[in-house]
Order: sequence, then structure tokens, then C-alpha cells
Amino acid sequence: MFVLDGHGRYVDFHARDQNLLFVAPEAFMGRTLREVMPPELGEMFMAAVERARTSEETVVIEYELSMDQVRHFEARLVRANEDCIISIVRDVTELRRAAELNRGLARRLIVGQEQERQRIARELHDDLSQRIALLNLEVDQIADAVPVHPHRTRLEKVSSQVSEIADDLSNLSHTLHPSRLQTLGLTESVRLLCREISHLRQVNVQFTSVGVPSHVDSAVALCLYRIAQEAPHNIAKHSQVREASVHLTHERDQVHLQIEDSGVGFDPVVVHQGGLGLLSMRERVGILKGKLAINASPGHGTRIGVSLPVSSSSEARPPSHLSEDRLHSDRFGATAT
Repeated sequence: MFVLDGHGRYVDFHARDQNLLFVAPEAFMGRTLREVMPPELGEMFMAAVERARTSEETVVIEYELSMDQVRHFEARLVRANEDCIISIVRDVTELRRAAELNRGLARRLIVGQEQERQRIARELHDDLSQRIALLNLEVDQIADAVPVHPHRTRLEKVSSQVSEIADDLSNLSHTLHPSRLQTLGLTESVRLLCREISHLRQVNVQFTSVGVPSHVDSAVALCLYRIAQEAPHNIAKHSQVREASVHLTHERDQVHLQIEDSGVGFDPVVVHQGGLGLLSMRERVGILKGKLAINASPGHGTRIGVSLPVSSSSEARPPSHLSEDRLHSDRFGATAT
């Protein structure tokens, strides 16, 4: 714990083990953060001190320092009075490593899930759908060969039911592996998805888009499509409203997806503990080093915001056949979770 004056000067400290300090006390006491920290961190900390000095909010900074190894820290700065800032610092290196390990496991899990979905979709389309088409053709031929009789009427009814099953299989195949992303692109695929959800789930999902490029990295497109697929279904199931909106925009090198409803909302803390849908969204966005913001509270609706780079980096990118996360709170007017 460090005590700073309003100019970012160290005036007191407490350390469980002084060996954990970046520099010895005599090297920082009485000096400012700008003088002690590496230049880029010094400026960042001085700006944080100014924000803490003029606000009642806690200012949180995550940073790294080269010590015995590269170590990661979290500093929380809060104003004690007009000329006193308390900075509580903790070493989060092990937490960061554990998070990276979990992210790696999640990456492999999601990639494996998409591979299995693709396999099942291919089996449905290439095998079962073809067999059902042949069955339907044979039923039609038998019906044509039967004279006008109750049996012919029944065969025609069976043919109609088989056609419905074929359509359902085709829809299921597209849901499991959205090949339309490759042929139609992200914007039109999400537009069709919203139309289908509106029809199937009896929720009016309004879709709009502004400036989204025709080509978006396949991994990024799949991530946004999956979230657009998951969230409206949750709205239909839980929100108790019949209106929702999905909005795609492009700014600089980022694609933004916002999904919103004015329903019953939920408690993010409770859902964070057990909601697999939101957990999957966080992991998908985290894999691509994007940002996710969830603004929800009981009785006040839900707003989900996702921001991803148009092109994913090679280290964060799933295999090419497949097609924490925070958003700045001022973009969506919410605290990110």
C-alpha cells in the first residue's frame, strides 16, 4: 500500500515484504511516480492520480514490470482527501497465468466444438438429407402409381411430412455450421439469422448495420454470428418481451455488435456463476482478444456489446476452417463484466 500526495509523490508505504518492491524505499520515497516508474508507466500513473484526485471513483490500472521476471500488477487508487491518494497494489502474475491457461483450454474446447458441429452438419447435409430426398422421391412415385384412393391421399401426406423433415434437417445443418458466412458475408448472414429467429421464436428482432466491410476475418465473423445466434434466443426465452434489436457497426479497425432488449433483465453476478451462454460468449471473445460488455439488472433489460478487430491476430486465431474482455463503459453506458 502506498500513500501519495496530490502531485503523485510517495509520502508513505507499507509492504509485507520489501523484496517485492520495484525499487528500494530510499529510491522512491519523496519522489513522484513519474520519476520512479518507467516513462510509459509513469505518465499513465500520473494521469490515474489526477483522475483519482478529482473523482470519488476507484481508478484501476493493470500493468507489468520487469523484475526477477516480467510480473503483472493491479493498482487501485482511491482518494482519501484532496491531497492524499491511497494506492493498493497486488501481484496478479499467477492469476494472469491461470487466466491464460484457462483461455488456452477454452480455445481448444471451442475449436473442437466447431469442428464437431461442422462434422455433424456435413453428415446431415451430405448423407441424411440426400437419403430423405430419395425417400421423398420414391414416395411421390408410389403415390403417382396409386389410383385415386384414400391410400394415395395418405401417401401425399407422408410426402409432405418428409419434405418438412428435409427442411428441418437443412435448417439444423445451417445452424450447426453457418456456411452462409462464406457465401453471403457477416452482415447478410446476421440479417437472415434475425429474420429466422423472429419467425421461429415469435420475437421481433430488428437488425441494422452501418459501414461493416464486405470481408471480415472468418474467425471474427463466426464469433459474432454465434453471439448473435445465442443472445436473441436467450431474449426470447427469458426476457418476457417480444422486441429486441441487433446492431452491427464498423469503426476504424473494429467491428461492434450490440444486442439489446427492454425485458426483465437479470443479475449479472448470479448469471456469471452459472450461465453457460454468457460464459461461452466471454470465451469466444477472449480467444480473439476482443472486448465484451454486459449491462443488465433485474427489471431494466439487457444490453450486450461486443468489439472485435476486423482481422484476428495469428496467435488468437482458431483454425482457418472455423470461421476479458471489456468494452469501455462509455461506449455502452455500462460497467463491463
